Amino acid sequence: MDDDPQPLTVAQSRQRGVDEADAVADVVLDALTEWRYIDSGARCTCSCHPQLPDNDHHDYGFACICMRTLEHRRNSFKQALNEVRDLWQSPDSEQARNARQAAEAALQDWLTEHPGVAVHSHGGSMPEQWRGNVDGHSFYFRERHDDWHIEIDLRPTGHFSEVLNGHNIDGRTQTRRQAVQQGDIIATGTIDAEGYGTTVVQRAQFIVTTIRDHPKRTSCTHHADKLDAITAALGASVDWCPTCGIRLPAR
Repeated sequence: MDDDPQPLTVAQSRQRGVDEADAVADVVLDALTEWRYIDSGARCTCSCHPQLPDNDHHDYGFACICMRTLEHRRNSFKQALNEVRDLWQSPDSEQARNARQAAEAALQDWLTEHPGVAVHSHGGSMPEQWRGNVDGHSFYFRERHDDWHIEIDLRPTGHFSEVLNGHNIDGRTQTRRQAVQQGDIIATGTIDAEGYGTTVVQRAQFIVTTIRDHPKRTSCTHHADKLDAITAALGASVDWCPTCGIRLPAR
């Protein structure tokens, strides 16, 4: 005779005093997913425990692609493509497309007026990313969740990452390997930084100005031998370097 207890069906649970299937489900889910510290009773969120979805993506997992047949996946993908096509042809999409084209034209006009600057790619919002060259220095700019940083003089790290490379006919994503490059981080900040701007051209100006200011700030002596005289002449402490604009430490 098998001594291992067998799981109860909903019908058996009802016979043992549980009237509602939902109540059975709640008990089972709590037993599987509600893990708490034995001393404090606080809920443990470690990923080693089974967890429920934290959002409604794919109908909380019940409509995941793994639950569909190949034909169903193909039909769903075709439907999604049709929806994208309809959206692309809508008046709102045309207006947004025209705005992007105008912004891109303005950027190209700005680049022709600034020799030594090249933008190889830009775009996105989460994150926003720019790649290019300024005065012979390759650069990478990234902003996400209101924080940004700039790297220059990018070089291979020897590592690779998998990046999205489209979808196949049944909707499954395809990826490709891309070499990872990193440079020296020369500046970080938030979108509240002075001159950050809201347009494509303003962003390009901000990136280029920040990169070009970097050599001046790293080599500037900040007039250390003249600060006392400047302070006496002004009658106030000097908080910013008059040459490179960097904030000076308190004296």
